[in-house]
Amino acid sequence: MNINFHTRPFYHNGVPMRRRLLIDKKFQLKTTFRIIGIIIIAFIFIIAVTGIVSTDNNRKISAAISDLNRSIDKEKKTVEVLFESARDKRDAYLDRKDGKLIDDHLETVSLMHTTILHLQKTIYQNLVLITIMIATGILLGVFLYIYLIRLTNRISGPIYVLTRHIQDILSGADPDLRELRKNDELKEFYAQFVNFVKKR
Repeated sequence: MNINFHTRPFYHNGVPMRRRLLIDKKFQLKTTFRIIGIIIIAFIFIIAVTGIVSTDNNRKISAAISDLNRSIDKEKKTVEVLFESARDKRDAYLDRKDGKLIDDHLETVSLMHTTILHLQKTIYQNLVLITIMIATGILLGVFLYIYLIRLTNRISGPIYVLTRHIQDILSGADPDLRELRKNDELKEFYAQFVNFVKKR
């Protein structure tokens, strides 16, 4: 039997296989969604844990900011009462310490405001981190879908070709052997199949 490779492409439902992305829809989509499903479940778990921890931390930080704002208000009221009392009593000692007291008060309030800003920045960073993780998960899902469809296509293509050859042999016809596509998988198996056909 004289068997040669032909370069004409196989057709599947009227579309050349080289251009067709879904050759075995059931296998390709099932495999793709199984793998993506496992990864997405793991990713959702990670995001959920991170989200819960971040939300709890943000709640604690918000409570700390509220405490600091109350402390600032109390600090201001305390200093105002102290100055009011000093003016009423005309305390010479307090008069001498007014400048130092005002400086300390302003420094404390400034430090509290700075701390509040840092805490608010931390809350914002936590929200950005969660957003980035969710966006990364979505992009990863899209990338994996495209990659896995292409990968399963490189497996489904050779299986489809082998199935066609087996059907030809079973029907008594000579299989029209062709080379697999450049990036197809199962090339060694296909080569062994070709050798088997040549020797039969």
